[in-house]
Amino acid sequence: MQIAHPLIAAGVAEHSNFSKHRFARLYRTAMAATAITYGSRDFALRAVRTVNQKHRAVHGVLKADSGIFPAGTPYDANDPELKLWVLNTITESTLLAYELFVSKLSKQECRQYYSDSLVAAEMFGIPSAIVPQTYEDFLEYMEHMMQSGAIQVGDQARQIARALFARTPSGLMLFAGSTLGIALLPERLRDEFGFRWKIEEKRWLHRIPAICRNIRRCVPSILCANPAATASELIFQR
Repeated sequence: MQIAHPLIAAGVAEHSNFSKHRFARLYRTAMAATAITYGSRDFALRAVRTVNQKHRAVHGVLKADSGIFPAGTPYDANDPELKLWVLNTITESTLLAYELFVSKLSKQECRQYYSDSLVAAEMFGIPSAIVPQTYEDFLEYMEHMMQSGAIQVGDQARQIARALFARTPSGLMLFAGSTLGIALLPERLRDEFGFRWKIEEKRWLHRIPAICRNIRRCVPSILCANPAATASELIFQR
């Protein structure tokens, strides 16, 4: 969903070696997310500064029209509006995945999770004036972005997807690991990326969430948690 924004796709396409180092990039992203989510505030801020520093070199202009953005539109990886879209796609995906694979959340739990997530927006320096302040505002923001024309898969985004999932051993491995994520994309975006299969046609995709929920009932919770989360909880309880 992140690269469905043409300005983000341009930054990734023109300033990243993702196609050669798929798993290294995935590892770095996962480690940064873990540090920000489970580390101390000081550790999280250091991770944020590292991300922002790397993003300083990621800027330019669109070379061709893409969606509602004409050629020549500038982009900058540290643009607060773009960082907000990235963070909010993560929030939406986290809530969706949790409800599918773990358990349903009450409206109050969703509100609490979203409220807690605002800390990340603050750390990344996104002005509070543009950040949805409530869970309901967040839902309106996501709906507005999807309907505004700003989120439209362009040629660069499709090129990124083709390069990531190229018919190489690493590309095929990444595709296999990304299948569920692709299935959870809004149908319009799946179509625009060129993933023509429909989740409704893949019965096994319907079964996986229920299987995961049933397995979790029989497995100790510590084995279902991110090790960093468990370590963080033990450290901060001392």
